[in-house]
Amino acid sequence: MGIIYSIGAAIFFSLSHISVRRGVSQLGVFTGTVTMLSGGAVFLFFIALAYDNTETVMAANFSGFFFFAIAGVIHFLGGWGFQNASASRIGATHLSAMASVTPLFAALLAFLFMGERVNAYVMAGIFLIVFGVYLIATSDKQ
Repeated sequence: MGIIYSIGAAIFFSLSHISVRRGVSQLGVFTGTVTMLSGGAVFLFFIALAYDNTETVMAANFSGFFFFAIAGVIHFLGGWGFQNASASRIGATHLSAMASVTPLFAALLAFLFMGERVNAYVMAGIFLIVFGVYLIATSDKQ
């Protein structure tokens, strides 16, 4: 089931890159990023109202909330801010390709901070992804 969720995430991120490219050309990077954050917050508010399961939230510990809050700040401000700036300059295709180097950084950071190990298959996959990104990044923009 995790593979299906990963494919779903890839599809939605790709749709996001296309939407960002269209939106940032009209609003600019800063206004686009603020609009994305605001839209996401409003959407999540309504999801929380519809879900209405306060027991789950109340059972969570402070440490979990803290790490998710830090992840949110890093992802939304850093990730989306840089994504929007990138989309305005290189387009959705190149943006998606460059965002594909995420496994390289994730593996490196997981190794450094979490003590996780990767096997030869994972390293081969990361190499192929990075090589593909290199090919796209060095190609002429159409």
